[in-house]
Amino acid sequence: MLMRSVSGVRGVVGKDFTPEMAVRYAAAFGTILRGGRMVVARDTRPTGPLIAQAAISGLLAVGCDVIDIGIAPTPTVPLAVTHLGAAGGVAVTASHNPIEWNALKFLGSSERLLSPRVINSIYTVADAGAIDYRPWDKIGHASENDSMIDLHIKNILRLKVVDSRGIARRRPRVVYDAGGGAGALYGPALLHRLGCRIHKIHCTVGSRFPRGPEPVPGHLKDLGRAVRHFKADIGFATDPDSDRLAIVDERGRPLGEERTLALATHWVLSRTPGPVVINMSTSRAVLDIASSFGQKGYTSKVGEANVAEMMRTKHAVIGGEGNGGVIMPELHFGRDALLGMALVLSLLASSSESISQLSACLPTYYPAKTKLPRPNDLTRRLKRLAAYYIEERMDDRDGIKIDLADGSIHARPSNTEPIVRISSEARTQKRAKELLAEATKVMGL
Repeated sequence: MLMRSVSGVRGVVGKDFTPEMAVRYAAAFGTILRGGRMVVARDTRPTGPLIAQAAISGLLAVGCDVIDIGIAPTPTVPLAVTHLGAAGGVAVTASHNPIEWNALKFLGSSERLLSPRVINSIYTVADAGAIDYRPWDKIGHASENDSMIDLHIKNILRLKVVDSRGIARRRPRVVYDAGGGAGALYGPALLHRLGCRIHKIHCTVGSRFPRGPEPVPGHLKDLGRAVRHFKADIGFATDPDSDRLAIVDERGRPLGEERTLALATHWVLSRTPGPVVINMSTSRAVLDIASSFGQKGYTSKVGEANVAEMMRTKHAVIGGEGNGGVIMPELHFGRDALLGMALVLSLLASSSESISQLSACLPTYYPAKTKLPRPNDLTRRLKRLAAYYIEERMDDRDGIKIDLADGSIHARPSNTEPIVRISSEARTQKRAKELLAEATKVMGL
């Protein structure tokens, strides 16, 4: 099944997503931007060269000059777009999806994000065949640039909220797990510049991912063992395109991806006042943190583009998604795992406490989540859930989000997979599981 959303267009390569599709959608993007300079990057999937070359061909065919920056984290692309004076960028990555998937993610600059409206217009142009293919003497020019790794790291280190000196003084021992993704080439370089003592695992780029691509607790057992073995202060894990960050504490225990944004938000708001934006599925702990600093918190529909658009309109200083995605507009409007590492390390360096102790001081809600095949009658089932909780506070912008006195439930179709995601959270794990079971039962799933 081909997936199209604000997260881009993606599918299983050779089945749902073909090189011809990559050409067409990239050409549609170039048509909307009326040519101009474009940046293309990819993650480490074996189909990366195939899909990247197809996307480059589509962009060249509509008159775009393409700068190929090679294997790079997705968050490097908007920085490169700004630095190189490009009109936009394409990241060839299926992010957390299994290795057989790939995708095109359409990006703007670090200052000018692509709105959901613009992204949806790409699909309209592609469907209508309204692509402005150029004659042979008007096609674009292709070039390569491998210097963007240094640009990305320098821009992170320039942020006032990144305490490079404090980190260097503490010299934290860090284990970094790239999962065989693009972060293998970038994460260690950043940690080295910050003065960390680094131990690397899964930082070899090969034809297969050495662990599950999502940095969820079940995939971080190697990282936990390495943290304990090296007596590290913290462990970091990223997904294939390094826009999501997970943390393992000094005892080798995963804190859960929700904790990444909570820790980063606490640090940033302690230094810089301003609003915070999260998506509807992100833990309310982040909103509680914003409130504790006297700052406003807002929620958007799920999807990086939706969060970024609201961050722009609300002038947020930090925000993101509970999947480990940290966004800071001062750097750019995309999720950035490398930024997340620098912010969490700054927090760690500011205290004599361990990362587990710092995490324990923040508001805590226990999550419960499941994902199930998407039924054809999902809309009817969502209405059934809404009717069951009719007396509760509800938000239907993205599926159904129900806020209860002692927790919350969110059921929605995924933007990136043919599934329905159901999540809950509460003050106790038992209650969170009860809410999840109740919602799943009411929906008949």
